[in-house]
Amino acid sequence: MIFPHSWHVRQGKRFLVFIIYGVCTFFIVSYLKSNIYPKKDNCFVNEIINLKSKEIIYNLEVNLKYFLEKFSNLSSTSDASDDWVQITENVFIYSAYIDKCPSVVSTSSFCVQFIGISLMNITDKDDSISDFKCALKSESNITRLGFAYLKKLDEHHFKPYTAAFFYCDLQKFTTDPSSIDYVALYKFSISTWFEVNYLMSKKSSSVSINLCVRPLYGLYPSVNMIEFLTYYKTMGVEHFTFYRYNISASMHLFLEFLKSTNLNIEIRSWNVPLSNDLLHEFGQMVFTQDCIVRSKYKFSHTIIVDMDEYIVPKLHLDITSLISYLDKKYENAGSYIIPMVLFCDEFSYDKPSFSIFHILNNNKRQKTPWKHGYRSKYIVRPDRVLYGGIHFIWMHEENWQEVEVSDAVALLHHYRRCCGILQTWFFELFSFYVLNDDVVIDNSLINNSYKIANDDLVLFTLNLSNVSSLYI
Repeated sequence: MIFPHSWHVRQGKRFLVFIIYGVCTFFIVSYLKSNIYPKKDNCFVNEIINLKSKEIIYNLEVNLKYFLEKFSNLSSTSDASDDWVQITENVFIYSAYIDKCPSVVSTSSFCVQFIGISLMNITDKDDSISDFKCALKSESNITRLGFAYLKKLDEHHFKPYTAAFFYCDLQKFTTDPSSIDYVALYKFSISTWFEVNYLMSKKSSSVSINLCVRPLYGLYPSVNMIEFLTYYKTMGVEHFTFYRYNISASMHLFLEFLKSTNLNIEIRSWNVPLSNDLLHEFGQMVFTQDCIVRSKYKFSHTIIVDMDEYIVPKLHLDITSLISYLDKKYENAGSYIIPMVLFCDEFSYDKPSFSIFHILNNNKRQKTPWKHGYRSKYIVRPDRVLYGGIHFIWMHEENWQEVEVSDAVALLHHYRRCCGILQTWFFELFSFYVLNDDVVIDNSLINNSYKIANDDLVLFTLNLSNVSSLYI
């Protein structure tokens, strides 16, 4: 077909416009990156060293170790029977529950659900019938079910393994599900029985909060654990769940001691069988699912944070009041996502006195909150959530949704070094170094320090340290 001359002219003009647009876009982006944003700042930690504070913290660690040695009856055990079991070469299971089935499996039945790890395959579908089967044991009776429904979670961070759920429908099981004592997941023959956790549905109008901490590893100074527990305790959290991966014996002993006080602490073993090369951050996604499911029907709300993260209400006295406000305002909420700001160690303190608690020293933060879903954390209603992510919820139960909480209502204070951290904005087209952001004074947590100072755990700490105040 022969096109007229005018057609060729129009096509040439379109091509020219496309080239000009591409060149202009390239130069604009290059200009913004090279001129609007400063170069990477130096990562010098601008902290004024207070030798007295460091001396007190050191003495606290020594005295606490001596104190705990006197409690020789404390044993380093975990609360739970759940632990990692290898089912096949590429499947590992941590825990098993009986609960109502998700709608993708059944709309009217109970399910056995296993939470664990599975190898990702490029041929995998999001949801599929697996080649695994389930079995139930009630007293001396064994019942074998059909094939399990497999759900692999998408948030694997480009690692070979990911968090996975296996579901087995109990619709054809005529006996009361609460009579089931043990369950098994197998391919050919049953090798291991799991003690099952039966989730009994119940409704309560009161706010009760469980807080889960990602798997603990490495060395944690006792003073950091004390300030973390004290803050959240005074803010309304009534139960703490720790997943112990690789911490010192003294820290585990300290947690056991705290269990013997008025703190409601649960310690769960987390001997995850795969390295970080194969599975993201010691199985953080699997821990998240187990925490949410385990909290179901026991607590109205669950918080999942790291040890250096603090959810701070800006309009309410505590987290309980914040949740009550949000629940009343958003009746269809299944989760509340809290935006994050960084309190960088590189920012110098703007205070005349020092505290042995880091969170009562650092009152300087970056000005720009991160976008919801980026380094944010959340508060969930466990009975309204199917699959949690690290920074947001992947899927809610039907009719429930995620609510993005305004930074004027609550912020996630994250206390850490910020060297090299890039913050993205505008559809992730642009980014800037956090250390180049404007710095603002934020005393919202410090203004409530009187609550922390009068807590029993803090008074115990001060007594061990032979000091009379949190401030020096």
